[in-house]
Amino acid sequence: MKKGRFIVLEGGEGAGKGMCIEYLKERLLNGRGDMIFTREPGGTPIAEKIRELLLSKDNNRMLPLTELFLFCGARAQHVNELIKPALESGKNVICDRFEASTMAYQVYGRQRPEYVDVFNQLNNIAKAGLELDAVILLEVAVTLGLNRKRKSRDGLCTRFDEEAIDFHRRVRAGFIEQYELAEKSSKDWYFIDTTMMGESAVKERVFEIVKKILEE
Repeated sequence: MKKGRFIVLEGGEGAGKGMCIEYLKERLLNGRGDMIFTREPGGTPIAEKIRELLLSKDNNRMLPLTELFLFCGARAQHVNELIKPALESGKNVICDRFEASTMAYQVYGRQRPEYVDVFNQLNNIAKAGLELDAVILLEVAVTLGLNRKRKSRDGLCTRFDEEAIDFHRRVRAGFIEQYELAEKSSKDWYFIDTTMMGESAVKERVFEIVKKILEE
């Protein structure tokens, strides 16, 4: 049996990941039983409970190290309970955020370079040998992205939405640096600058990339 493909959409707040995921569902599901859409943190009952802890504004005293452990713990549950079994059964998995987000937010955003080794060790354990087939990075100017996000949520914000703008600038820098490193190592990352693109153009570009990967 052919193993499924694992594709991840990454990006900062308001980059358009959620919009693209919904569009991909419209274009790719259509009666197909070989597609699974999921998200991080979350994707399984236990990981979704961890998500609630991580995003709730009631937990604004959470330590950066606690955040890191919780994200990796949710990933371990997600990978082993949902993603790996799906891929091994021949299903394709498209995920809203994965390891690059943890590096961008919990290491770059939180200004914790000393966490890099800890993150790599925890992440490798959590992934249990899982390899990504492609990462699609949606780039957006920080102020534009935050404005989009706040409008789309009708005033409902998470802990991360309410971080200072400098935090989000560091997150953006973290994503870009990871993309540049991936380029040098010939990893399958795709970069889409959404800042000057309309929604339809962004959705179509993401769809084209995903369709190409699934057909390879």
